[in-house]
Amino acid sequence: MSKHFEIDLKNRELYKKKELLNIIYNNYFNQIKQNLYQSKNSAILEIGSSGFIKEVIPQCITSNLEKRDDMVDIEENIYNLNQKDNSLSNIIMVDIFHHLEFPKLALNNMYRALEKGGRVVMIEPAMGIIPRIIYKLFHHEPNGFNFLIKWDQIPKELPGKTSYFAAQSLTWRAFVKKELDLENKFNMKKIHCFSDFAYLGSGGFSYKSFYPKKFYNSIKVLDKIFTKVGTKIFSSRMLVVLEKN
Repeated sequence: MSKHFEIDLKNRELYKKKELLNIIYNNYFNQIKQNLYQSKNSAILEIGSSGFIKEVIPQCITSNLEKRDDMVDIEENIYNLNQKDNSLSNIIMVDIFHHLEFPKLALNNMYRALEKGGRVVMIEPAMGIIPRIIYKLFHHEPNGFNFLIKWDQIPKELPGKTSYFAAQSLTWRAFVKKELDLENKFNMKKIHCFSDFAYLGSGGFSYKSFYPKKFYNSIKVLDKIFTKVGTKIFSSRMLVVLEKN
């Protein structure tokens, strides 16, 4: 069993048991839904899916490196997408981009598969000053600010199902710090960094929740205030929308 699938199985079980995670991720899925490119004919594909996105976007095709049950529709590798040219309207990723050791190769594949105007829509960790400290202290994945990222490298051999890479700051570095060159293939349609202590306080998939579900709405109000006060200080999540030129 690959590490990806092992983690996915663990997270699925936690998701089913932890109602607070359902609320939080449904909020993410709805943010994604509101930012999709509207196309009548082309398909929507989620990369690295556990299947729960269908609760909000039922027409979405779910994919993962391995298909072992009906929650995942197809096996798919973002480094070698088995999709026809210009066949997708949207590619969705939730907490996947920061696992891409070779971002350019992934973007090249997404660019080929998307129709003109099609979008990559993702939710990722953001590295505001306070959240980056929390991530560093309590998350099992490294922040990776000191990682030498192979932004433009195209590997001779594709990473296998058992390979595992993680750098939580990767998306922040790519799109906020602008370390990644989109090469005129994609337009940065939107980047929205926001406070999300509702997620941090939930304990995510690693810890028990630090607050009861009934306080969720109150904490979201505080998150809106923190987002307005200072995204560089409080942002722990980011919505990124790339549009194919």
